[in-house]
This record gives sequence, C-alpha cells and structure tokens, in this order.
Amino acid sequence: MGLTVLVLVLLGAATPVRAQTLPGDSAEPLDAFVRRVVTRQLADHRIPGATVLVVRDGRVVLTQGHGEADTGRGLPVDAERTLFRVASVGKLFVWTAVMRLVERGQLELDTDVNTWLEEGLQLPRTFPEPVTLRHLMAHTGGFAVPERLWPAGPTPDALVDYLQERRPPRVRPPGELSAYSDYGAALAEHIVERVTGQPFEDHLREEIWEPLGMRRTLFRRSVPPEFVADTALGHPLEQGRPRAQPLERVVVASSGSMLTTAPDLARFMLAHLHGGAVDGHRILGEETVRRMHQQHFTHDARLSGWAHGFMEFHLNGRRLLGHTGDAYQFTSLLVLMPEHGWGLFVSYNGLGERNAAQRARMELLRALLDRDFPAPPPRAPTKRLVTRPERFTGTYQTTWRSSGTAEASLAWRQEIRVREEEGTLRVHQPGMTARRWVEKEPLLFQPAETPDAPDRVAFREDAQGHITHLFLENRPLEAYERAPWYDTAPVALGLFAGCGALFALAVGMGLLLRTGAVAPLAALSLWNLLVLTGVVLLVRPLVPFDGDDTPWLLGATRTSALLGVGLTPGALFWSARTGRRGGGSWTWRLLFSGVALASALLTLWLHHWHLLGGG
Repeated sequence: MGLTVLVLVLLGAATPVRAQTLPGDSAEPLDAFVRRVVTRQLADHRIPGATVLVVRDGRVVLTQGHGEADTGRGLPVDAERTLFRVASVGKLFVWTAVMRLVERGQLELDTDVNTWLEEGLQLPRTFPEPVTLRHLMAHTGGFAVPERLWPAGPTPDALVDYLQERRPPRVRPPGELSAYSDYGAALAEHIVERVTGQPFEDHLREEIWEPLGMRRTLFRRSVPPEFVADTALGHPLEQGRPRAQPLERVVVASSGSMLTTAPDLARFMLAHLHGGAVDGHRILGEETVRRMHQQHFTHDARLSGWAHGFMEFHLNGRRLLGHTGDAYQFTSLLVLMPEHGWGLFVSYNGLGERNAAQRARMELLRALLDRDFPAPPPRAPTKRLVTRPERFTGTYQTTWRSSGTAEASLAWRQEIRVREEEGTLRVHQPGMTARRWVEKEPLLFQPAETPDAPDRVAFREDAQGHITHLFLENRPLEAYERAPWYDTAPVALGLFAGCGALFALAVGMGLLLRTGAVAPLAALSLWNLLVLTGVVLLVRPLVPFDGDDTPWLLGATRTSALLGVGLTPGALFWSARTGRRGGGSWTWRLLFSGVALASALLTLWLHHWHLLGGG
C-alpha cells in the first residue's frame, strides 16, 4: 500500500462527518444533490477531482466525474473513461479470486497457507497455530507491519522478491487481533498465482474482468500507453495548490496498483449485489457470495468486524460492506448494502488539506445514507456514569505498527489516551477533539452527548479483570493495546524536553566558563542536541518521505547517535578526570551529573525504539 495509507492510519475514517444537507431530504434530484456535495468538497479542501458512482435497487443510477484528472494538462474527469488508482479497494478482487478457488475446491480457507507456498516463502512456525487464508482475509495473521515510511532499501521488482525481502515477523498468534496487512494480501495474491499457474492480472482478466465486461481495469506496475491519456494523476498540495505528479510504480498489485473506472467497478459491485452474476455472466455462486458477505471475525460481537475480505460498517442503523483505499495521493471508498441492492463508489485524486479527502468520502456516504436510509430519531443523551472508570484510564497503541524496526518509534504518535472526567471517560484519538463517553453495557461505551451516533468504543479485559485492549466501531482493521507507561507520548516528549534543556545548558555553560572540565561536556551535549534534533524531525507528525531508499535523515541520525554513544564514555571520563584535578566546583558536578544522566536516558530510548543501527 502507498505510504499515505499510514498517515494514517486512516484517521479520517474513524469518525465520519455529516454533509451539509437535511437528513432524509430527497426533494433535490440525486444528480444535483451529489454534484453539490462533491463540488463543495473539492473547493473547500483543495482536491482536484473525483469520480462517483451510486447504485440503487440493484442498478446504476448515477455516474459523475468532477474537477480535473490532471491539473497540469487541464484534463477534466470523464465519468465514463477516466481511470483512478483505487489502492486497497483492489483487495476485494484478491478475495473474490480466492473465494472462486475455494468454490472450485482448489483452496481451503482453514488450511495452513504454507501448503501452497514454495520453500523460500514458507512462514516460520513462530506459534503453534498456522496462518490460514481466513486469517489473511481478516488481517488477523499476527504479522507486524513492514517498514513503510522508512523502507529498508528500494522496493523489490517482483512479487516473490517482495515476499522474501519484506516478510514481517509474526508477533502474535493468528486469529487474535486484527492488524491491517498488505503483506497478508500479497501472500494471497501469490497463492492465487501458484494454484492457477497464471500471472495474477491474467487470472483476474480471464475469470472476473472479461466475464463482467470490465474492459478498462488493470493491475500494472506502470500505465500502458493506450490508457495514459485517460489516467488521473495524484495531486499533493504544493504552496496550497494541487500539483500533478506521475503515478508511482507499484510491485504488489493487491497493495494499490489497480486502475479502473467507475463504470467498470459498477459491474463488480452489481455482481456482488446480484448473487455473483451480471447479465447472465457468473463469477461466483450465490451461496459463495452469501458466505463471503458473512462476518467471520470481530474484536467484539457488538462492533463491526470483517466479512471475508470486506470491512463492515454500521451507519444509520444499517450494516454495510466495503473497503477503503488510501495510496499514492488517491483516496477511495467502495460500500455495498446487499439486502437493499445499494452501493457507492467514490475516489478522489488528491488528499486535500489535512487529509480531508478521507473525511470527504465518509461525508458523502453519510449524506447519501441520510437521503435513502435516514437514521432513527435521536434519543435524549444518557446520563449513565462509568463503573470504576479508573480501570479504563491509560494509553492504547495500535496493532497496525512496525515491530523491531526504527518505525516502532512512531507508535506513540498514534496512541489513544483515555482519562476519567466527572464519572465519564474522556477519549482522545489522534487528530481529533477529545470526546466524553458513557457506559452503555459492560465494557461498551457510547458518546455522552450523541448516544445515537454510530461510534462505539469497546474494551477487553483479561482473566484478572485488567483492561488490556480498546476497539473502535467501524474500525475493524486494527486493535489498540494498552501501552506501558514508558512507551507513551508524555514520556517521550518529556524526555526530549528534559534532555534538550540539559544539553542546551551544558553548551551554554561551556561557552561561558571555557574550562577544560566543562568543554568535553559542552561538546558532547552539542552533539547530542544534533542527534535529538534528528530524532524530533523523524517522529514529527507523520508525513511520508519521498523515494524508495532509506531517508538520509534516518541514516544520518543513526550514524550520529552511534558515534555519540561511542564518544560519551571518553568525554565523561576526560571531564571527570579534569574536574577532579581542578577541585571540581558544585557547578561542574551538577552539570556533569545532568549530562551523564541525559546521555544515558537518550541512549536507552534510542536503543528501545531501534534507532541505534540495525533494522
């Protein structure tokens, strides 16, 4: 998946925002309604273009293009012809291909995936339980996340090489917790190739795209010449204006290389809404479609979870199935409501300001649901207080993170903080305003002011009654684990501030006193300030680095940190020796102790987060 997906961590999808429309108001024609909402979104958030498709009662009722596909060429979005990169929405084709092979008896959902993997790709037996295709479909394989922001070297040129070189460690038994895994989907993609003996794209074209009439859909590392003129480009903001950039080359099809049009995706959506067939062309049996749409994993039975490859969403009292896509400056959403023959697809070719496109897609979804399936009348806010709120207070960090690599140092940037406030829980999610929550059922909470909102928070306790995990409604792709105090943001920020202040004081004292005892401390402190500056820049608000190579900042910071660790004993020894010979004033003693302590703490922190060399 593209790096923007980490910016993730799809924060905008956590809490949808209502569009500026009257709930349930269907007087305005649908085409005018959608055009008004999307046009406002593009203007307000500086997003260059979008493509939109709406299905009602099992038929396409709207296909619209908005804005520009390429601002450099002034190319408008053509609803019928313009190809958008839909990122992880393409995973739905991986899982559909898997279910076809299950239907034919060529794959088994509950069999060890090593059954179909060659020797060099076999998963290690880290845990007794094997990883199965069912685990991969719910992202519960127990994998850590491979490095995405700071990849270890250039991206491999072939899927097999990617699977060998970027294999993440297994960090938990399969089936326990969800942690969104591009690697797991890539394994499934390769298994399809192994079982069918066909390249993945060829198999999809033969078995899914051509039967459905999807003639403008492809999984390619680069865009074929015949499609270049009709392909939308991604647009980062440059000085407040969207700037077209060439499409990135993608090795792993399931992680984001899919290019398609709204009409083509409509055929795929209709197949899932019509029991696996469109216009007499069948890609799945009806029973297989029903099975695929059934929930098969959730962290809590009261929350949304995973169907077989589809995310679940609960909005306006309805169950929806779908998938988000976030990569390479594109933001997409596909949702279905099978029992009503209803669906929506939207894709934006720019993230907009503060990743607003992620909020915009959910805003559009809520606006359309409010027209077609209004939420029940709101109830009065509940006054129920939390039983023993101190049980829940603490810091929780996502399972969707790296482990054993430098990117592990970013975990505290994505944490959820829970505090007690007047008998309620105050929950602060990254990038959002803190909200108050009250207990609806044991271990299940709802917003205090808006109990009918789709948001829910559930907690899990262990056998001793200690709270261990937090889960969010409409966020099945990850869980949040309770973090130890030393891994939290306040500790990291306090360390940065305290060490920085001590190092700066030592540099100032060195310039002021200019003695042989203080000079080594000042020099060491200046070097540590440079290291600390590099660390702060690395863990600043998550903005992906460009390029495939490990960012020079990470390499420079690691090298400087290692050199600083090597110089520290010598500098402290020389300062101590010189200070004792000169009698050692109280100023020198305090400074020596402070610099020694700060250097030790910084070294321990860097080692803990794998920022001292290594992976």
